[in-house]
Amino acid sequence: MFLKEQNRKKWAIPITIGYFLTFVCFGFAGSAVGPLINRLSESTSANISALSYLFLFRSFGFIGSSLLLARLFDRFPGNRLLSFGLLFLGAMLALLGSTSVLWQLFLIMFILGISANFVNMGGNTLIQWLHKDNAGPFLNLVHVFYSIGCIITPLLIGSSLNSGQPIGRTLLILGFVVLPVALFLVFLPSPEIPFQRTDKNANQAQSQTHIWQVTLLIGLFTLFIVGVECTYNSWLSTFLFAGGIMKEADAAYFTSIFWTGSLVGRVLSAFASMKVKPAKLVSSSLILVLISSLGFVFFRKQQTIILIATLLTGFAVGPLFPNTLLLLKEKVILSGKMSGIVFAFSETGSMVIPWIIGQLFDRTGLNIFLYGIFSQLIIAIIFLVIIQKRFPGSLEKMGNEAQV
Repeated sequence: MFLKEQNRKKWAIPITIGYFLTFVCFGFAGSAVGPLINRLSESTSANISALSYLFLFRSFGFIGSSLLLARLFDRFPGNRLLSFGLLFLGAMLALLGSTSVLWQLFLIMFILGISANFVNMGGNTLIQWLHKDNAGPFLNLVHVFYSIGCIITPLLIGSSLNSGQPIGRTLLILGFVVLPVALFLVFLPSPEIPFQRTDKNANQAQSQTHIWQVTLLIGLFTLFIVGVECTYNSWLSTFLFAGGIMKEADAAYFTSIFWTGSLVGRVLSAFASMKVKPAKLVSSSLILVLISSLGFVFFRKQQTIILIATLLTGFAVGPLFPNTLLLLKEKVILSGKMSGIVFAFSETGSMVIPWIIGQLFDRTGLNIFLYGIFSQLIIAIIFLVIIQKRFPGSLEKMGNEAQV
């Protein structure tokens, strides 16, 4: 069932609330693995290098769903699809803490990757279809709720580690929390698919070559900014604990501190996106990430400064991805297919970067964490400059030029 234009005011708020709750659940999956790495290493008798393949399998699932399942949102009611993805996400979360067999963990992470990205990709696309030209604040806000989910999970895991309670019980509870959200979405109408009513002038102004060039460049850009976020999310706890900076439970809490900063950044970005162009928001975030990350280089042994650096880094990283999606929407007509391509790139970054860093942790030492962060930031800045130089205009501007 699709949302009719005359019923938009009636359904806009409940559908938006449904997407907010969906991203809380997506946040559960987004931050569960990083704080568990050391405990999983003990339960499976595998070293960190071997466990880094968990991120690889999760991202294979992410990429597969981006390339193979994205077009489903161009054909079927999106909210039904989201509900289906949430059911699988909840089931895999519940199973994550139930096994100590490595190959079973790999399989769970693969299916978790498929379902989590299906939810991520669909939610980001559907909320833009629902709110159309006013999507900026709402797109940032769904990522605020994602941050809330990412904060909750490490706090619960850290509490379980401190109290000696089974981690599996915490993950089981999180899995069951997803169920009512999935049921809620089933009863909501889905946003109209925009291909049914695209603007003719904008279509004329955009060749297929232009669309693909913009999408591929922004896709490559997201590969590295998501790589930065996933490097922090996946390896910050390990970097702090293995480096002797703090104990394991405290290191897990620092993942929540990172996501707290991300939450605040996304809240402020939701308001800023009403007035400021996406390109300016993205470039300012990149510069702040670069500056705040220096705290890990020069003040590694000072926990107060590390805490501030973690907050600031999360604050700057948080708005990067949603504002990059707004940058894409500004330059091309957004479809499920185009979203899928960008998400495939972003999840390649979330796969390749944490995996490479995990492989090098045991071989080169903890500094690979910092080398990975700074190299990705520099490459991302280069790609942003190329995008703005080659494609400075917006879709609205091209449509006006086509009319003339």
